[in-house]
Amino acid sequence: MTGLATIRDVAAADIAAIGALLARTWHATYDPILGREAVADIVARWHSPEALSRDLGGPAFLLLERDGLPLATALARQGSDGVVDLHRLYVSPEAQGSGLGTRLLAEIDRRFPKASETRLEVEPRNAAAIAFYAANGFRAVDRTASCGGDSGIPATIMRRRRRQDLVVRRAAAGDGQDLFGLLSLCFAEYPGCFVDPHDDLPDLVAPHTAFAASGGRFFVVEDAIGRICACVAVDSPAAGVAELHRLYVRPDVRGRGLGGRLVGLAEGEARAMGCGRMVLWSDTRFADAHRLYNRLGYVRTGEERDLGDISGSREFAFARDLGASGEKP
Repeated sequence: MTGLATIRDVAAADIAAIGALLARTWHATYDPILGREAVADIVARWHSPEALSRDLGGPAFLLLERDGLPLATALARQGSDGVVDLHRLYVSPEAQGSGLGTRLLAEIDRRFPKASETRLEVEPRNAAAIAFYAANGFRAVDRTASCGGDSGIPATIMRRRRRQDLVVRRAAAGDGQDLFGLLSLCFAEYPGCFVDPHDDLPDLVAPHTAFAASGGRFFVVEDAIGRICACVAVDSPAAGVAELHRLYVRPDVRGRGLGGRLVGLAEGEARAMGCGRMVLWSDTRFADAHRLYNRLGYVRTGEERDLGDISGSREFAFARDLGASGEKP
């Protein structure tokens, strides 16, 4: 598989493949916990073509696929109380641990932007799932005697409250893990682009001090559950010149003007440092970022460089005089 993993709504033609994915994942996960016969009975009742077809057309019955191969699926609905119930989120056994579940959670958040919180039920012996949800901001709040209402299987109820606004702050010492996760999600959109925490990204190990030696700042943006969803950094490598670094925005929070706002924040810091010119380097593959920079008044200088990193990166140089007006109409 070489293409990008994409998320879309489930269609009627996908039902058989979704059922097969769920059956395979349920048996791999729950046979050691519940026994194969009990799992087969639940799969037959909950994930039959008839049952799955009833979920079509909802606001969030999702399929994540790569090269036409289904890898994960999720189902969520919002009630009148403003709470989103996550009824289903499963990643195929061979694709677990690769960030696909987190991408589905982010897409569900995007589908329900005004939700107050998200709620789910999980089998209390499914330690891997509980750890995944805890890492994504969920907390165990209660128990139920029958998961799904009719299974007769006890379940842990987990909830995650959501902030409505994104919060911009200075990077802290403990932000490294979230920043590596953010860059991993962004890099995954480009075949052959990898995150190497050992050699290529030393500034993420201690982001709170990464650019201090050259008078810089590293900023992060927290999402509704306090996870880092965007970042930007700026410093001054030479007198009168500032350099923009690490502008990344998680896919699910794009389209809100956040990238432009972060560039504006960096430009304000640059002016405060007495800089009249901003430069930046951007991977030749990041075409969407190039369009953003062009819209904000940045132009290619004609310089290029090879980084010699694990991704074989080659970068274009962009620059803008900070006395210019900013985003083009």
